[in-house]
Amino acid sequence: MVAIPLDIVPYIRGVQLVLIGYNGYTKGSRFETDKMVRDEISRAVGRVRNHMQNIFDIQFKQNELEIARAAKQCIEECDYLTEDVKKATSGMEHAFLSGQRSPSNKNLKKLIKHDHEVIDMVTKAVNIANSAEQSIAIETHNSKQLILQTTQMLTSSKGFFGARANVLAGLRQKKVKK
Repeated sequence: MVAIPLDIVPYIRGVQLVLIGYNGYTKGSRFETDKMVRDEISRAVGRVRNHMQNIFDIQFKQNELEIARAAKQCIEECDYLTEDVKKATSGMEHAFLSGQRSPSNKNLKKLIKHDHEVIDMVTKAVNIANSAEQSIAIETHNSKQLILQTTQMLTSSKGFFGARANVLAGLRQKKVKK
């Protein structure tokens, strides 16, 4: 079992607040942990999508097409991110069987921090989307701005999640000695 450095514990605790059972990729539970992180990202993006679908439906019926278009664009960004999460590579098979090297503390630390930051970004998008829907309900004039902020946060999350493949690539490759 790989020991977890103390400086990474706050990140693990942060993810544990969202994911019950998250243990920071300890040996024997790496696939489950990876799936858990990806499922949480998909679930949170689904919540954003639901908020935006509600906004779209209401604004379209009220003939507020500018706001409806912004919500539709955000829905599309949700779909793109969800698709990326579904199709993303998964890492950390057993090193002995797969030609994969055992992850170092440094690599695991990098992955845990990355997971924490992606989940944090998507959670912020959920909060902004919720605020956007509330602004529609109480008829304030900043709803379009909040929708655009949500879209921007999802776009950033998508890019940052894409960088996760680079982190996993460092865990997957085992250098073959000639």
